[in-house]
Amino acid sequence: MNSFLIIANETKDIGFKWSKYILDKVNSCGGSATLQEGMDSLPAGDISVEFDAIIVMGGDGTMLRVAHLLNGQEIPVIGVNLGTVGFLTEVVVAEIDAMLDRLFNNDFVIEDRMMLSGNVNNSDGSTKLDALNDIVLSRENSLRMNAVRIYVNNKEFDTMEGDGILISTPTGSTGYNLSAGGPIVQPDARLMVMTPISPYSLSRRSVIFGADDIITLELLEKRKDTENVGLVSFDGAENLTMQVGDKVEITVSDKIFRLIKLDEASVYEILRKKIGG
Repeated sequence: MNSFLIIANETKDIGFKWSKYILDKVNSCGGSATLQEGMDSLPAGDISVEFDAIIVMGGDGTMLRVAHLLNGQEIPVIGVNLGTVGFLTEVVVAEIDAMLDRLFNNDFVIEDRMMLSGNVNNSDGSTKLDALNDIVLSRENSLRMNAVRIYVNNKEFDTMEGDGILISTPTGSTGYNLSAGGPIVQPDARLMVMTPISPYSLSRRSVIFGADDIITLELLEKRKDTENVGLVSFDGAENLTMQVGDKVEITVSDKIFRLIKLDEASVYEILRKKIGG
């Protein structure tokens, strides 16, 4: 690899200090690099495939935004962690030189991470979006619980009341799913994890579904004396409002996210290193 697009989160890389360091380093080593200062001016699906890889300067949230910007383009991505925990970001700033050496020498592996596709049917029609981490149906601006009817492969599965329902990929299992009490899944697995968020029950648990399953979430009327409004969120990056009777159909997407890995440690070793225990 010798051609790179550097995408920098301006709130993480103040003054683009580290991004410009990488830019100068790549160019001085005979490669070519382009710096995108900030992300808002880069429209989805408009990242040129002429780059061998994308270097993301930020945290996991920045990586998720890049996954949405790529919109299915299979350009490998590596992240430099300028955030907090950082499960998707591969290196810290002290390892930038070593990272570039390994990229130039093709000393890495590429993992293809599965994504989710959610087709939202509401009063505005049908909208289809993808997610790398998770699709979440939650309440909108209310302290009241919502009620969700769950269908699996077009058959009624259950009805849950609580703060919402989260459908996670293996990649997203260490994100919101972990905070909600869901299981940690090997990142290269192909499955979906459904985890209730603060359920009104003593026995609700996460459920694992296969990559060929279809999960449909329907927002139900919980109370007649208040507005029942839901919010379906795709990685927290794109959000759509749902009313009673609206549905979101979730499947495994035909798109993938290509993640460059330098560290051969397992997800469990990484978990111990990043969050302890």
